[in-house]
Amino acid sequence: MKARIVLIGIAAWTFVAFYFASQAYFNPAFRMRPRWGEAVAINVTYYYLWGAATPLVILLARRFPLRRVSAFLVHVVASVVLTAAQLVLAEVILTTFSTAVYRQEGLLYAIKTAFGVNFHSSLPTYWLILAATLAWDYSRSASRLEAQLSRAQLDALKMQLNPHFLFNTLNSVSSLMYSDVKAADAMLTRLSELLRMTVDRQPAAEIPLDEEIELAQRYLAIEKIRFEERLRVTFDIEAQAGNALVPSLLLQPLVENAIHHGIARSASGGDIAIRAWRDNGSLRLTVHDDAEVLGEVVRERVGLSNTRARVEALHGTFSYSAAKNGFAVEIALPWSVA
Repeated sequence: MKARIVLIGIAAWTFVAFYFASQAYFNPAFRMRPRWGEAVAINVTYYYLWGAATPLVILLARRFPLRRVSAFLVHVVASVVLTAAQLVLAEVILTTFSTAVYRQEGLLYAIKTAFGVNFHSSLPTYWLILAATLAWDYSRSASRLEAQLSRAQLDALKMQLNPHFLFNTLNSVSSLMYSDVKAADAMLTRLSELLRMTVDRQPAAEIPLDEEIELAQRYLAIEKIRFEERLRVTFDIEAQAGNALVPSLLLQPLVENAIHHGIARSASGGDIAIRAWRDNGSLRLTVHDDAEVLGEVVRERVGLSNTRARVEALHGTFSYSAAKNGFAVEIALPWSVA
């Protein structure tokens, strides 16, 4: 990375040097127009020296950000000193190695001429480097803050989903407590395994889809105890899609919604199909149940609304459709792998 930055810096300063060399070479106002080689040598020397001074300007920019008058004064002094040093060093180099006619009058004369001709045009270079550094730093800081805000929003939505999921699962246990104690006990055991798995897992806003599917399967194992043969689930996950990152607890509220607002209200139960595949630069996910629930008005409760918010926070899309043949949720997320 450092080598790449150095190469980019050399390329940038070389471009600037040749740009101003062409200005000097083609400028009709010059009484003694320099040869092309001399124009290049002068400007390459001047701007390569500014390139060498760039790390120092960056250091000063970060050490003295322009928030106080004292910092501004530091940069005023630094710009004058560095410009003067650049001019003196450039003239030492050029007087030593150049054969131009107008450099035969001695070093002091060359330095005096350089200050008179180039000081005011060279001084703004310091301020341009300073401005570029501050703009870059502010941009990176804004990007970090935006990422932290997005992470905080995702975490807050996940914290809201956790108790919602727990309460709904306990309600399922409660519904079996008086009719099938053995099934209720098995459900509590599965719930405890799922909670242990969730607690032991490292906290993360995004996890691989394979891990999310494992969580969904644990939840479905709990509900399978309650619904038995009325609940049928199929997974169709493309191999490479398993490594894609998705928001933690993405599938569970969608599966829960399909069970409680579809399968549970249908006398014959139904099928839940979960599909995932890569579509160019996106991960596509669908959760579809085929339970026929007539007259049901779809409302975005906590599960759907929070899932929508989490997907959209990651610049994805979330949509659903209800029809006679069931309910389907479709999600597209930017493709990203761990």
